[in-house]
Amino acid sequence: GAVQELILPFGKRLSDAEDRMHELPYALYDSQEILVKDIVETGSKGIKKGLALLGGIQINTAPDSDDYFHPLRFDYYDENGVKVESLLSSIQ
Repeated sequence: GAVQELILPFGKRLSDAEDRMHELPYALYDSQEILVKDIVETGSKGIKKGLALLGGIQINTAPDSDDYFHPLRFDYYDENGVKVESLLSSIQ
């Protein structure tokens, strides 16, 4: 399916990884970054005053534990779709 197609270019990275299960969500995140970049570029004409983009990995845990989110990007784009700054350090 779609996930297999997205992850295909990262096959070597995964096969070389010391811990494939740890590397897999990061490879999936990187593969989806390509799509996000295309969405921002294509949709930038509709941005009125700017765009804040938060992305990362959702980590699901056991039913009796809290899930959590590992942020990997928090960027601000201007009304032209140009990245102005990374705000990631402000939330870590």
